[in-house]
Amino acid sequence: MLGQSLGHYQIVRELGAGGMGQVFAAEDTKLKRQVALKILPPEVANNPDRRQRFQREAEAIAALDHPNIVTIYSIETARGPADDAEPIQFITMQLVEGKTLGELIPQEGLPLERFLQMALPLADALSAAHRKGITHRDLKPSNIMVGEDGRVWILDFGLAKLHQTDAGTEISISDEAHTEGLTRDGTVLGTAPYLSPELAKGLAVDSRTDIFSLGIVFHEILSGRRPFQGNTVAELVSAILRDTPESVSELRSELPPRLGRIVH
Repeated sequence: MLGQSLGHYQIVRELGAGGMGQVFAAEDTKLKRQVALKILPPEVANNPDRRQRFQREAEAIAALDHPNIVTIYSIETARGPADDAEPIQFITMQLVEGKTLGELIPQEGLPLERFLQMALPLADALSAAHRKGITHRDLKPSNIMVGEDGRVWILDFGLAKLHQTDAGTEISISDEAHTEGLTRDGTVLGTAPYLSPELAKGLAVDSRTDIFSLGIVFHEILSGRRPFQGNTVAELVSAILRDTPESVSELRSELPPRLGRIVH
C-alpha cells in the first residue's frame, strides 16, 4: 500500500503489523500533518467480532486525554485504490516516533533514574484510563513507545474492556493474545508472559489486571528479565499462577528494598 491513498491520506511507510491490522505512517493532505493509520485487514473485515474490537479500540482511545496515551483522531472508511475494491476501515491517530520499550531494555536492566522517568508517567496514564472505566488488558513492552526525548506512550487499546456495567457486557481474551509470537528458538515472545492470573484463567477482569501486568513490565525494566518463565503457554500460565518471582532488589542489590516491595 506504500505510496497509495486512502481518502485524503497518502501512505508513506509501514510501521508494524499485528492481529488487529497493519499500521502505516501517512500524510494527511487536508491538514498537512503526519498521522498513523491502523487498517483493518481484509481477512478480518468480514468478521463481526474483529470489527467490533476494532471499533472498541477507537472508542477506548478516544475517551482518553493524557500526554502518555496515543491520541486518536478519527475512525474512517475509504475505498481502496482499485475501482472495485471493498471499503477499508481504519483509525487515524497520533504518529509516535521512537522505539518500543522492548527494544530498549538491556540484559542488565535500565538505571534506576531512567526507570523512574518511565514508570511514573506509565502508572499515571493507566490511572487516567482506569478512571474512565477502561482496562488495557494487553500491557507489555511492545505496546509502550519511547520517543527520542524519553517520553513514553501507551499504545494499542485493541483488547481494552469498556466497563459497561449497565449493559452487563463481558469481553473474553482472544486466543491470539495467548499464542501471539509464541515460540522462536525456544523463546517465548508476545502477550502470554504479561498475563494476569485472571486473564490466564479466562476470568472476568478489571483494572487490577493492568496493575499486575505493569508490575511485570516494571520487573523487566529493572532486572532485564521477565519474572515468569516458560517455553509454552501452559508453562507460562503455570508459572504465573504458582511462582513467586525474585524481588528486583535481590536481583540488583543496588536497588532500594522498598522499590522491590512496590514492584512485587
